[in-house]
Formats: sequence, structure tokens, C-alpha cells
Amino acid sequence: MIKEFICEKCPNKCVIYAQKEGDILELSGNECELGLKEANERLENNSDIFTTLIRVKGSKINVISVKSSKPLRNEIWMKCSRALSRLYVGAPTKIGDIVCMNILNTGADMICTKNFEK
Repeated sequence: MIKEFICEKCPNKCVIYAQKEGDILELSGNECELGLKEANERLENNSDIFTTLIRVKGSKINVISVKSSKPLRNEIWMKCSRALSRLYVGAPTKIGDIVCMNILNTGADMICTKNFEK
């Protein structure tokens, strides 16, 4: 299975395609060695950027998209979803606003990915 992700280690923000079969790791798309390191970390830790929707109060929009500020282990995604299901965001909110700090004590913040007004 080929996994695609955006490297966050340098300003290039390369799109890296990684495929791991046994001990063999095939990478493409990285422009520097930092991409290799990040690909190994993500594949070994089984983690990725967590994205989801959060409900909105006081706006025409019902939900808003958010993402984690750093990769989270896939095993805790359901727990994060349950915690965020209790959360409402108030309008207005801008891209980059933190809507939940340090979710489940992971050190990752949930960041708004869309602007919205009342």
C-alpha cells in the first residue's frame, strides 16, 4: 500500500509517496534527506495528521474542518473523535486558530482549516 503525506520538516513541503514491504522502504517525491527521516518516523510509529469536523454554534455553517498540529498515532484517533464530538466552536473563526489545545495530552493542538463568519 502506498502512503502519501506532506513532509513538515522543511519549507519545501514535499509530497512524499512511501511504500513499505517487509524491511524494504521505497520513497519518492522528497527533495531532501529530512523527508526520508519523516517517512521512516511516520511509518514506524503508524501516525499521521488527524483531520475531522467540529460542530459550530452561532453560524450558518453546521461544521468546520480541523487538523492536528502534529502527527498522532492511529490508535488514538477514535478517542480524539469522541473527545471532539463534545466540542462546539463559536463564530467567527479563522484559519490557524486553535480550537482545542493539547488534545488527550498528546501535545498536539487541533487547528481550524477554514475561515467562517456568523
